[in-house]
Amino acid sequence: MNELLLVLLFGFGILGPLVFVHELGHFLVAKWLGVKVLSFSIGMGPRILGFRIGETDYRLSLLPIGGYVKMAGENPEEAVADRPKDPREFLEKPWWARALITAAGPLANLAFALVLNTVVHVVGITAPD
Repeated sequence: MNELLLVLLFGFGILGPLVFVHELGHFLVAKWLGVKVLSFSIGMGPRILGFRIGETDYRLSLLPIGGYVKMAGENPEEAVADRPKDPREFLEKPWWARALITAAGPLANLAFALVLNTVVHVVGITAPD
């Protein structure tokens, strides 16, 4: 039982930062390109705790199996033909902006891996002989 708990803790300790960096990549590029971000969540499901700054709800959710960045106008099924278009919605942005926002998560993970690998090699780690 202790081994299972240890595996789960190490799993969340490794996956948690990876999920955070991935979602942070989407979030930062979306904000930079002027997309309205409604929520930034680590975890899925109901909100456990969080806070709101401006229009964005920063939250920690119940199920620790990922995360998401909810942007205004990202779901084409929510679009209504007779309502005015908001230039801050995801689907109102040009294709290249949507592509950058979409690619930012995996690219943030790649950059994180390169930085972490460089730090480990520069600082060094101790290993048994």
